Parts: sequence; C-alpha cells; structure tokens
Amino acid sequence: MKIRLTILLLMCSICFTLSAQGDSFQLSIIEYLNNNGTETQYKNAYEEMFEVLKKQFTVPEVPESVWTELKSDKQESLKEIIAFLTFAYRKHFTETEIEEMASFYKTAAAQKLVNRAQELSNEDNDQIMAFFNSDIGKKIEAKRPELSVDIAEISGHWSRELFAEKMGVLVKKGYSPEQ
Repeated sequence: MKIRLTILLLMCSICFTLSAQGDSFQLSIIEYLNNNGTETQYKNAYEEMFEVLKKQFTVPEVPESVWTELKSDKQESLKEIIAFLTFAYRKHFTETEIEEMASFYKTAAAQKLVNRAQELSNEDNDQIMAFFNSDIGKKIEAKRPELSVDIAEISGHWSRELFAEKMGVLVKKGYSPEQ
C-alpha cells in the first residue's frame, strides 16, 4: 500500500511539474503575442467581422443594443484565439526563444515598430536590425512560412466559428440576413 501511495505521489508531482512548465511556456507566448501586436491585430479582426456581419443584416435593421450584446464576449474571444495561437508558436520555438522574443518586443524600439506611432530613430533601427540579424531573428524568418500556415489555419477556424456563432444568435433572435 505504501508503495502504491509513493508511486501515486511521484506521478502527481511529475504531472504538476510538467503542467507548471507548460503554464510558464504558455504565459511567455501569451506575453509575446500581447507585445508584438498580435492581440491588437485580432481586436481589429473581431471588429471587422462585425462590420461584415452588419452588412448582412440591414433589413430589418438590428438595434445597436443587440450588436453590443453580441460583442460582450470580445475579451473572452480574444483570449481564446491567443491561447490557440500559442500552440503554433510552441510547435516552432522553445521557451527560451519565446522569452528572448518577448524581451525584444518589450523594448521601446520594438513598440515603436509595432505601433507605428513614432518615427524610428537611428538607434531604434540599429536595435531592431540587431535583433533580426541575431540567431533568433534568423530563426523567426526561417520559420515564417511554416508558422504563417499554422496561424492562417488557426485564424481561419476562429473567425469562421465566431462568424457562424454570431450569425446563429441573430437568426435565433428573429433577424434574417439579406439574400
């Protein structure tokens, strides 16, 4: 009995350790995606999807309160897509590489690049070029085609499901899309 208990405790501790490692990797990827502009990109995609949906339901006009209600899960939906995207990054990069990428995207130069809010200085350009000429920068470029395929598949699935879900809610509420 003691041997079984010891084995069970050992297995549980291994599972918790692996889970904790996975969680830190997951959190690193999420931090990276939040800093590199991915979250903003999907916020915009979410809003654009509603613009397309609104064009489908112009007669009779859907009240603004219904659109507001449909958008109430925006943060949850964005967290979902970011979580799905972590699988693509996990497939192509190690935790150390992701942490290196996240560190770069926390810099002022990287944020200027992402936000296109300010003109880049020569120092900013040097810092950005140094990153993209580094081993991790080269790996990002080398993995770009494969990663893009994975991201496109995940994004397409997310947007189709989101569109169908919102369309279904509108139809259930009695609104019909234009033919």
